Amino acid sequence: MRRAEQVNQLREGVVGVLAPATDPPQDRLLTGLVKLDENAIVAKLVADDDAFDDERLPIDAAAVGGSTEAGDILLVDLRTRGDGPGQLRVAKYTAHGVLVEVDLTLVDADHVAAVQFAYHGLHNWLPERIYKDDPLIEDGKLVGWSAELRYAKGITVPLDDGFTLRFSTGWNVGGEFDRRTFATPLNVTVESKERRSIREHIGRLDAVHALLNIAHRERVQAFGGSARLTEDSDWCAFWETTFMSKDGTHDVAHFFPYFGLDEIGGITAVARWIDIARGHRRAVTPVVRHVLEPSQTPEARLLSTAAAMESWIAAHRRSQAWAKKVENEDLPGAIIRTVDPSWNDWIGDSDEWLRQFWASYNHVKHRPEDDLDPNLVNALEIAGRWLLTAAVLDKCAGNMEPSRHLFGTSLGVVGGNVRGVLGTSLR
Repeated sequence: MRRAEQVNQLREGVVGVLAPATDPPQDRLLTGLVKLDENAIVAKLVADDDAFDDERLPIDAAAVGGSTEAGDILLVDLRTRGDGPGQLRVAKYTAHGVLVEVDLTLVDADHVAAVQFAYHGLHNWLPERIYKDDPLIEDGKLVGWSAELRYAKGITVPLDDGFTLRFSTGWNVGGEFDRRTFATPLNVTVESKERRSIREHIGRLDAVHALLNIAHRERVQAFGGSARLTEDSDWCAFWETTFMSKDGTHDVAHFFPYFGLDEIGGITAVARWIDIARGHRRAVTPVVRHVLEPSQTPEARLLSTAAAMESWIAAHRRSQAWAKKVENEDLPGAIIRTVDPSWNDWIGDSDEWLRQFWASYNHVKHRPEDDLDPNLVNALEIAGRWLLTAAVLDKCAGNMEPSRHLFGTSLGVVGGNVRGVLGTSLR
């Protein structure tokens, strides 16, 4: 049975016999129903009086596994255990991830050796081109077309704590013999030397997923994934409800990203991004959240972006000269000093933007009852967000190439819109 069909079965709901992963393993499985919806995977286990207790159905279970109509599965990244409705004794486990066609004999709680997310449409992030097609010309005439897909290992970089990041180009051949289709998605994999909780792998993939969303104009979602329980075991299908989509979001072709892998310094810079995103959450999270949740008000975004700047500068104040306080300079001025000078042309009047940005931030923070022009607040915040983003990416790259690319090339339309609003509002 194909992986996609098994995942679709889970969306319809499947019956099976399951049990939480415990140590030692339980010798009795319980009848249950598993269903995958848009936001979670829910397993409802029907328990008898003897089994419904916190030992056999623990509240803090790391995983729930068993055999179902869709094959052997393992629910991971569990969030809650509640009771089901009605008179039946039902334990309801809610999870965000599920492994399909998993070897249950290898299960050790939620520990895995590797997790992979797969993305369509991100050609600027592929580490190599493994698909080649060429016209066949004979006697000056087109007589056919040749196509070739060839596996490549991809590129890797070590992460912290024994983890490794891998970027590779996947491949897939589909369709009937007379309607072949070829796909070469971006595969982003986090591997570990020893089996670790799947949450530790996903936490690092989360940072890469956030970077991919910042890099593109449209929302980026994975179309699927895989996981491996041990270094030598087979890959099994993996579905995660937060990062993956079946509604067409993952099929968008992102032809014009703000930046690609080369513009930020390659996979080594991505590894540094993961460290920064995990180590400076207060500075990075607002930058990501504004992309993933664009419905926020301009005032709310301004408050969190300015607070993120404060956190970023405070984190470097003791170790970096640029972060030292300069008399009579508003705080974001320190960040301006770290990016490429093309910022000045991009923003138009850097000093005036700085004055207006910080004044508006303090106004919204201390006098929220007084309205400001939302168009002005929006323009000020967008510029500040890209300024902070560029500064973080420059730190990842170890040079100013990312900010030079952003303010000198890819953000031209954004800069024109910002300058248009600021020029009108500041007259």
